[in-house]
Amino acid sequence: MQIEPPQFVFMTCKAGAESALKHEVATLEPDWRPSFSRPGFLTFKNSSEPSIDSQRIGEKNWTFAHCLGISFGRLAGDQLRELVRGFWDQPAIVALVSSGVPLDLHVCQREPVSEEDRGLATYVTPLCIEIEKELRSAAPENAKLTREMPAHRKASPRHSHVLDVVVVEPSEWWIGYHVAVRPAERWPGGAIPVRLPPHAVSRAYAKMEEALQWSHLPVAAGDECVEIGCAPGGASQALLERGLFVTGIDPADIDPAVLEHPRFRHLKKRGSEVRRNEFEGVRWLTVDMNIAPEDTLEEIEAIVRHPRVALRGMVLTLKFAEWNLADRVPDFIARVRGWGFRDVRTRQLVTGGQEICLVALKRKALRRLGKKKRPRRKGTWVAAVERSEPPAVRPESVAPIDVAPAADLLPRPDEAHSAPPAPHF
Repeated sequence: MQIEPPQFVFMTCKAGAESALKHEVATLEPDWRPSFSRPGFLTFKNSSEPSIDSQRIGEKNWTFAHCLGISFGRLAGDQLRELVRGFWDQPAIVALVSSGVPLDLHVCQREPVSEEDRGLATYVTPLCIEIEKELRSAAPENAKLTREMPAHRKASPRHSHVLDVVVVEPSEWWIGYHVAVRPAERWPGGAIPVRLPPHAVSRAYAKMEEALQWSHLPVAAGDECVEIGCAPGGASQALLERGLFVTGIDPADIDPAVLEHPRFRHLKKRGSEVRRNEFEGVRWLTVDMNIAPEDTLEEIEAIVRHPRVALRGMVLTLKFAEWNLADRVPDFIARVRGWGFRDVRTRQLVTGGQEICLVALKRKALRRLGKKKRPRRKGTWVAAVERSEPPAVRPESVAPIDVAPAADLLPRPDEAHSAPPAPHF
């Protein structure tokens, strides 16, 4: 079955960031025009040729879009079965199913709902789970889609074709599809699942976990990291549980659970008051200060340009007192690249507030340090080097898929490691 070339795109974002996302679209895709808008959900129409390429738009670094894809339009109805039937009868969905391409299914809500057991908000609500179960069970026989709801959600395979349902209202769905290119696109709503464990001292724990999982920065046990603006210690706690040595810089007090950790030390000062030799030998710098983005970057520049400081990468939180600061994001990226960081990416994290996360690496080649190597040896998968967690063993008949095991989504135990002490410990 042939369908018309796609001309509409849907996007979700944090409620309140719609104007920032519209400005970003106008900058990156000037031929797209706003079409439909609700808090946290927007669609755009392509006013030029050629048609929209789902692979290409997925490869772009979108700062304010949590998830996006080709839009097939709106479904409305008061009965769940009626909506489910309308979904599978939609001509574009029928064409995708008929093509024989393997499919996955993502269902998310327009706005997140608080989830008490995680202490965070989620886009995958009980209603979304119910809808997904009904959609899977009613899938056509020729659809290459798992019909049973998975007991434990896993990331969609990289570059897989994903059918999307955004629940704008219980009786109003917007449907479409996307190609899962980047890490966040492999999860419903673009929300990488992170948990806020009971022992976490602040929500910054979840922000750091999401930042690291989204960016795939190759942080490793034994690395030394400096965090400026660390109080009360949530982000430092997440780094400690990954085996890093952490120097926290903040004039405020640190939670005792973090302060007493053997791989943590506290400099009770402002970042501008710390001697530059405290950054010698440090691989990673994280910053989260309640000041303007320009002031944050000004303070960091004085550190990274010091001749004896050789960072591998950074995780920066840039606070936006006003949404019009979103217009300056390209300038912020250009400034960081001017310091010698070649790989710079930005995103408004699902766990964050009115702010963006900027991650930077000196060289893109450093990303290979964080990838697991699985060479073949006598028909089995083995690890190239010893790791604190053994790699999953895969049968020879199963193609390797880059999907994190469910255990990786849970808090990591703070195990002992044999790494030598960091320079300042």
